[in-house]
Amino acid sequence: MMMILTTLVSVAILIGLLWLLFGSRGPEATPGGDDLRIENLLPVNCRHFPQIAQMLKSEDFLFMQRRAPHRMEGEWRAERRRILGQYLKGLRQDFARLRRLTRMIAALSPEIRKGQEWEWMRLGLQFQVSYRIVEVKIALGGLSPEGIAGLTGLLTQFAGELESRMSLLAGYSPSRMRMDVGG
Repeated sequence: MMMILTTLVSVAILIGLLWLLFGSRGPEATPGGDDLRIENLLPVNCRHFPQIAQMLKSEDFLFMQRRAPHRMEGEWRAERRRILGQYLKGLRQDFARLRRLTRMIAALSPEIRKGQEWEWMRLGLQFQVSYRIVEVKIALGGLSPEGIAGLTGLLTQFAGELESRMSLLAGYSPSRMRMDVGG
């Protein structure tokens, strides 16, 4: 009996890990034409974190518990969860943008790629796992301000890392290299 239970738990954990890594992703736009502009590759949604953090202040929840009717408080909480869900999807879009940017940087600079791909992969895996955990918490009715803050922090760390790599790449740009073409 214990062996069957252990096997079932192991299979459930494996399925959970696979879902965390590969499950239910939204459609990711393929870059083309205008999508290769730098504005379309940088994160935009994580810039709204101050508003989200303000929305998650505990004072608001205490006020609603004390002053609002129970039904209104429930609707208010549901609306907060809906907004957080949208913000979370926006963070996933930001992450997809940064992943496209990492592929471009890696393609343009093999010297940088060798040292950074493992770090970028680690950050990507950390984001995916954290994203799924926060997604589950929100789906179960929680608001997870720490999780949202952690995801936003991961994105800004990832963007900062890419910015430093892009500045290194600018040092290797053809306009800075001296080419002797004639002779």
